Amino acid sequence: MIEPRIAIIVHGDRDSIEAARARGLTQDYPEERLQFLWRDASRLASARRWHRQIEAFKPQVLYLINTAMPGALIAAYWWLVHRLPFVLDTGDVVWEMARRAGTQPRWKLPLLRGIETLSQRLARLVVVRGTRHQAYLRQQGCAHTAVIRDGYVPAPAFPASATADLRHRLGLDEALVVGVMGSLVWSPRLQICYGWDLIQALAQLQDLPVRGLIIGDGNGRSWLQALARQYHVQDRIVFCGRIPYAEVPRYLQLMDVALSTQTNNLPGQVRTTGKLPEYMASERFILASRVGEAALLLPEIMLLDYDGEVDREYPCKLAGRIRQLCHQRELLSARHALPEIARQNCSYEVLSRQFRTVVSALPA
Repeated sequence: MIEPRIAIIVHGDRDSIEAARARGLTQDYPEERLQFLWRDASRLASARRWHRQIEAFKPQVLYLINTAMPGALIAAYWWLVHRLPFVLDTGDVVWEMARRAGTQPRWKLPLLRGIETLSQRLARLVVVRGTRHQAYLRQQGCAHTAVIRDGYVPAPAFPASATADLRHRLGLDEALVVGVMGSLVWSPRLQICYGWDLIQALAQLQDLPVRGLIIGDGNGRSWLQALARQYHVQDRIVFCGRIPYAEVPRYLQLMDVALSTQTNNLPGQVRTTGKLPEYMASERFILASRVGEAALLLPEIMLLDYDGEVDREYPCKLAGRIRQLCHQRELLSARHALPEIARQNCSYEVLSRQFRTVVSALPA
C-alpha cells in the first residue's frame, strides 16, 4: 500500500513544541511523502508561502497541528476550493478555554468559535490528545475522531554531577524541590496564573526543607512573584524563566516532585498536556489534579481532588501531600513505574504507529 503524500502545517518554527510533535508522529513515515510547513514569519507571509508549497508538493492530505491562524483557514480553503482533505490535530477546546479564562478580548471570541467550529466540521478527521475530548466531540455530533496523546522526545542521559551543579547554582541543595513547567499566562476571569497553587502551598510548608521551581514565562510571571512576596516565600522559590526546549530534560531532573494542575472544567478535562508525558518519561514523582488524562494514567498516590474551576482549598491539599512525602520519602519510589507508563501510552514509537494507522485509513 502506498502511503498518501502529507503536508503538515506547523504553527511554530523548527524548534517549537508543535514541530517536536510533527517530527515525532512522522518519524516512521516515508520522508519523500512528507512536507513540513513551518511558521517562521508573519501569519500573512507564512500563508502565502504555504500556498506555494502546497501547490508545488501536491499533497493528498493536509495535517493541521492546532486550531490556529492562518493554518485553519488555509486548510478550509483547500478543502472547499480544491477538495483537498485535511486532518485537524488539536489538544484544546480553544473557544471554551479562552472564554472561561478571559485571556482574549471579547470581540475575538466569536472569531475563535467560528474558526474552531468550521475546522472541526470540514476536517476529514479530528485527532485529539485526550479520551475525554473525544467523548465531548462525539456528544457535539463530531463522530470522525481519533485519540493520539501528547508525546515526548527521549531525553539524553545527564551525569549526576551536572544535575548537582545546576541544583547548587540555583540554591536548591538539600531541599525537596517541587516544580512546575508551563506558560505563565494570567487569567483575568479566574484571577489565577499557572503556579499559584505551588506558591500558596509553600506558605504552609515553611517548617520543612521544601523549595519551589517554576520553569516558563508569560504575562503572569510578575503576578506570581508578587504573590510569593505576599506569602513571604520569595526566598523559597526559583523562577527559571523560559529555557530552550533542548534544556528542559536537564531542568526536570531538579524536581523531586512535579506538579500538573488542571482546572476541573471542560478545558482541563479534555487535556493530556505536553508536560505530563515529559514528567513521566523523566521519572519525576507527579502530583496532579484528578482531571483529564492524568486521572487515567497516574497511580492513586499521585492524584488529588480538585473542585471546580478554581479550588481555593487545593493548595492546602497539595501542602498536605507534600508534607507526607517529606516524612515518608519511600513514597517517592512510585515514580519508577512512570517511564514504562509513558512508553506504552505517550512514546512516539507508539504514537507514530497510531498516526500512520489513522492517516492510511482516511476515506478517499
